Amino acid sequence: MIRDMLICTVGTSLLGHHANNTGKNPGKLVATLCGFDPNDRLCGAEVNSITSILQKGYLVDRTRLVLLVSDTEDGALLGEVLKRYYLNRANMWRFAEAESISMVGLTDTDIRRFRSEGLRNLVREVAKNARQFGSNRLVINATGGYKAQISFAGMIGQALDIPVCYMFERFSEVIELPPQPIALDLTFWLEHVDLFFQLAADDADRNPAEKEPRFLSLVDEEKIDGQRIIGLSAMGQLFHEGLSYRFTQQRESLLPPPSNLKPSQKEIKYEDKNSNKHKGLSGWLERLREKPYVKRVYTHYYNPNLPRKNCFRPSTTGKIDQVEGWYSDGKATTKFDLVTTASKEMQQKAVIADLIGMIP
Repeated sequence: MIRDMLICTVGTSLLGHHANNTGKNPGKLVATLCGFDPNDRLCGAEVNSITSILQKGYLVDRTRLVLLVSDTEDGALLGEVLKRYYLNRANMWRFAEAESISMVGLTDTDIRRFRSEGLRNLVREVAKNARQFGSNRLVINATGGYKAQISFAGMIGQALDIPVCYMFERFSEVIELPPQPIALDLTFWLEHVDLFFQLAADDADRNPAEKEPRFLSLVDEEKIDGQRIIGLSAMGQLFHEGLSYRFTQQRESLLPPPSNLKPSQKEIKYEDKNSNKHKGLSGWLERLREKPYVKRVYTHYYNPNLPRKNCFRPSTTGKIDQVEGWYSDGKATTKFDLVTTASKEMQQKAVIADLIGMIP
């Protein structure tokens, strides 16, 4: 297992040590850091813990460092300082790449935003890196930042199969946090997969917890400017991202078998004769018929003046082997059905999960 990328939450301990001498000047702070042994406490918790992680061999190489900073002025400053420090040629522990990313909503001035927005964005960013590079290349350093992030980072790591390290204030080296108790039920996620993606986009039109108690801790409902917003809670975002990741790992065993047809042999039937009217539709349907489990495609609705979000869901025909899709170019909407090789409801749900992953 080759781990060469580090995701690090960032606090402001470094600024507290040196602000009186350097002010809030990134260049001066970086120069000051370069003059210290990185194990010195004056370098701050982030540098101390990163140094310990590297000295203990948690990373086999230093390809990429991702700094997740709070949604504050000091957070942005420390992210910039640490990014420059770990790209500096004078730093023996420098990384080939370093990036500082502000976690919108992660601020101690608004508890609601911290819970419903900041922690969700923390989950999203870690999951994004897991999807892009693979969990087997990542390590999470949860030492810096708000204390509430630490236990949550442990759960993120368990959900996405990423080790999580932490340095306690009086310790001289990091430890790897033990797994946190979190239940990830892939069957439950697949049963409601189209709803989970709606909730992840804060776009659900109903609160599923009203009928299904298992959604109670996974959903937040708020009124913002008089509008009812129903989306995932921070725990719900973690549940969704963790199971999305697990689905990609197991998709071949969950999807229905391939058809015996080549993509060019799979019929695309435009029942509403709109193939030349709806911009981008034919290209989208041709991409979809390349999926091995798709047998044929037919459109059954067209509205030139109805912009909608692209989506997939169980077919309104009620047939297990069919999935309905909506395609929109921002002006018009076409509805179509994909006829697949699915013979079980869980195969149909797996198809929906796989197809939603194609939506830009």
